[in-house]
Amino acid sequence: MKKSPCLIAVAAAAVLTGCVVTSVYPYYTAKDLSFDPALAGSWTKIDDADEQWKFEADGTNAYRLTCTSKSETNLMQAHLFKLGPERFLDLFTTDEMKDIQPPPIPSHLVLRVFQMTPSLRMAAMNYEWLGETLTNNPHAVRHLIIKEGNEGDGGRIVLTADTAELQKFLLRNLKVEKAWKDVIELNRGPAAGK
Repeated sequence: MKKSPCLIAVAAAAVLTGCVVTSVYPYYTAKDLSFDPALAGSWTKIDDADEQWKFEADGTNAYRLTCTSKSETNLMQAHLFKLGPERFLDLFTTDEMKDIQPPPIPSHLVLRVFQMTPSLRMAAMNYEWLGETLTNNPHAVRHLIIKEGNEGDGGRIVLTADTAELQKFLLRNLKVEKAWKDVIELNRGPAAGK
């Protein structure tokens, strides 16, 4: 499975397991959406100056996100949304893979936004934590395990819960530190010399 380097960088767990938490349904409804001009612009990952994130307004309540690294550029649609006092980003890939049959099902990735100024601090839901949670309580949130490769790898978790159930799951786990432990931080502007 091809993964965006920016998505992999979002969660350190992706480096270790090769997976990020994806969902079939979006994490937001239209009433949850918000637009904050503070998010728009160029950002550079603090510990990897080759990784650039650029958020541009795309309509009223969406952003076009362009992630670049040394070797790749990936386009995504991003929606900033609020659940109670908390803010999140829902990322949805806009890259098309026309040569793959059957065509892959588009998926959503959620990032919890801790702050947007002066730096952007956020974290993806921790994949390893989710796996442990679902092992202990398979009914915590609707999901599928997609077998890939070796029989012993356990498979890849894909959340199949509808938006309302996803939001309840997020809210129930806001205070679970392990669920949001892999914080990444981006500074405003392109890296020096870029």
